[in-house]
Amino acid sequence: MDDSSAAIDFDPTSPALVAGERLGLWRLLQVLGDSPSGVWWRAQHLRSGHAAHLLAYHRAADAGAVLLRMAQSEGQPWTHPDVAWPLDSGLLPDGRPYVVMPALDGEPLTRVLPEASLRQRLQWGLQLCELLLLAQAKGLSLVELDPSLLWVGSQRQLRLHALALVRLDAGALRMGSLEGQLCVAAQALQCPASARGKPGSATGLVFSVGTLLCWLVNGRLPDGGEPTGAVLTSLSQWLTLPSAARAELDALLHQAVDVDPARRPPDLEQLALAIESWLERSGALAATAAGALTPAEPEPLPITSPVERAAPRTPVARPPAAEPAEPDASSNERVPRWTLGLLLLILVLVALAVLTGQRATP
Repeated sequence: MDDSSAAIDFDPTSPALVAGERLGLWRLLQVLGDSPSGVWWRAQHLRSGHAAHLLAYHRAADAGAVLLRMAQSEGQPWTHPDVAWPLDSGLLPDGRPYVVMPALDGEPLTRVLPEASLRQRLQWGLQLCELLLLAQAKGLSLVELDPSLLWVGSQRQLRLHALALVRLDAGALRMGSLEGQLCVAAQALQCPASARGKPGSATGLVFSVGTLLCWLVNGRLPDGGEPTGAVLTSLSQWLTLPSAARAELDALLHQAVDVDPARRPPDLEQLALAIESWLERSGALAATAAGALTPAEPEPLPITSPVERAAPRTPVARPPAAEPAEPDASSNERVPRWTLGLLLLILVLVALAVLTGQRATP
């Protein structure tokens, strides 16, 4: 295995494509996300107008593996809502390959990883085991595991672009066309004991999925490669686990990627049961979204809230006091004139009454 298998490269150098560019019968419309193998685009068929997703690879070295996978494919041998089969493929002018897939809803796994909880990542690993077990029941097996072909649907379920699913029967492999051909991004996840470019054994598939789990859980590959920037948050989540839970998860991962096949789980079913068992025992552990999770620190003491006080009453609005009117000049007189006239009239009447009384006395 060459040096390219030492890590999953998220930042390869390749000429950038632009919206509106034509690749064969497809027009590029919008970038959907980057991945280890290439850039995902929303594309449109030039004749029918049908929408699709197109993966434009970063490396011309992947052309052999991609085109041979397409030659090995048989249309859509198995129907599943979370499995998409390739529609078309071709080469860019510089020799880099591209592959066209149905326009399933969702987005690339590598795009949603930064905010995904550790528990969610393990659930995606469990779902991958289940999808591959269903494929095996249909006589299909995975030739290589490329994280670029894994998507997450609108219901947070894992979705597989089945470029590397091939039939196990001898008729499908008699040409030997897959011998030695692996995409660069898949080489880091390939079991060392597996024949390159051929369907892996049961324990070989366990190794590949286990390597992917190591990358999802702690951002590192089993060989101790440095974590990649796209999933660094997973390392902090792993460190926040209680020591017992982290030890159990470490043991599960180490067993899945053990150098000795006899010490690995015998097949994907047993690996899935081990993941499911850890998730059940862990309860609500590792369920926090990555963006809100940092290594454990002592909890600060609660701050006592001050006693609530009634809000001050709003002063009642009062109308402005009227300015006093100017006093009337006549109000300065102590006794009004009409009062004097009335008093004189009363005195006259009293005097007449007295006089009348005197005359009437004998």
